[in-house]
Amino acid sequence: MTDNRMNIQGSRSSELAIGVLCINMDPASRERLEMLVAETPGAHVVDNVDRQVTAREVVSLLEQFQHRVCVIDFDEGEDSGRACQRLHDGGDGSVSLFAASCDSSPDHIIRAMRCGCSEYLIKPFQADQILGALAHVQARRRGSLQAQKGRVVTLMGAKGGTGVTSLAIHLALTLLQKNQQKCLLVDEHPALGDVSLYLGLTRHQYSFYELVYNMDRLDADLLQGFLLQHSSGLHVLDSPEVIHAFPGASPEAIEHTLAFLAENYHFVILDCPPGLTEDTCAAIRQSERVAIIITPELPSIHNAIRAMKYLTGLHYPDDNIDIVLNRHSKRGALSDSEIEASLHRPIAVKIPNSYDQIVNAINAGTPIDLGHKSELPAAFGYWAARLMGEKPAAAAVSKGSRGLFSLLRS
Repeated sequence: MTDNRMNIQGSRSSELAIGVLCINMDPASRERLEMLVAETPGAHVVDNVDRQVTAREVVSLLEQFQHRVCVIDFDEGEDSGRACQRLHDGGDGSVSLFAASCDSSPDHIIRAMRCGCSEYLIKPFQADQILGALAHVQARRRGSLQAQKGRVVTLMGAKGGTGVTSLAIHLALTLLQKNQQKCLLVDEHPALGDVSLYLGLTRHQYSFYELVYNMDRLDADLLQGFLLQHSSGLHVLDSPEVIHAFPGASPEAIEHTLAFLAENYHFVILDCPPGLTEDTCAAIRQSERVAIIITPELPSIHNAIRAMKYLTGLHYPDDNIDIVLNRHSKRGALSDSEIEASLHRPIAVKIPNSYDQIVNAINAGTPIDLGHKSELPAAFGYWAARLMGEKPAAAAVSKGSRGLFSLLRS
């Protein structure tokens, strides 16, 4: 993939009207498309991607443009249709999908439309067809601003026992109570999750995974029948109570379901089990941020390093990964600087070691009082503020640590 974005970095915003990203386009078609697109003022072909790409990556590559277009070459076989469907289901509606093909038969055009394409471009491209398609994009979006899509945030433990469920609950409650954000908490454990137990709620007969299995009829009315409602106003999607109740949920179905949920809430907070399962990876692909929860111990830090490498290998943006240190203590056996040196990144959020307070809250089925002025509510307030868009200065990473932590860098 050759990045041409630097060619237009210096352009004025008025010159960044339409950004076009090609998917698996052959060189000759790409060259002709660039020439024809350039005839529309402010329109640029940004790049050609020859690998699997997520909807979030497409938006990121085109984020500086007022109007965004992705052209998928349908002459690449069935994979093109599946790729287009994934971009359509996982997107936020800000990117227009175009199909491109040498085949002008009605069957092929209908197939592309069913995959989510709004235009069908015949190769070799003709000037009037390209200019007309780009004009349609501008006309459809001119004069109206889309409602901002809600943010999906995934919390996963570097290992078991890091306290993910408790952190997910209190983060969601902080966003709801202190920041007035409509918030949904999803227990994505495949069975026997603890969110409803921690909140003192009676387990729901329907779970998140049952909602996933009914995605073909998913709407606001159906969703209401699946929700648990906490007295705080927090909405919850429970986990299945039965082991292996819903085996083999497709990643595409999970992504589609989360995309729908994000249209109905400011924040969707996901409590995921430890480990990068297919279900968790599907959730991450729909997530604006991923929080890897660690505790100050070597196995947890070692697993966090492996998880970060895996996620960056999947092309998930490195800047969107946060390290959250739970049970933090200034007098702990491992210092913050040692942990940060091993991770090669700062700790984004530090949750103080208030183990007894958390355990008492769990046993009572009542969350801690977030209005109380103490270190624990303050830590969740800081975390929520970061997610709301505030960007506090990151702590510097120490480079001088040695000893056992040198083993984690290999």
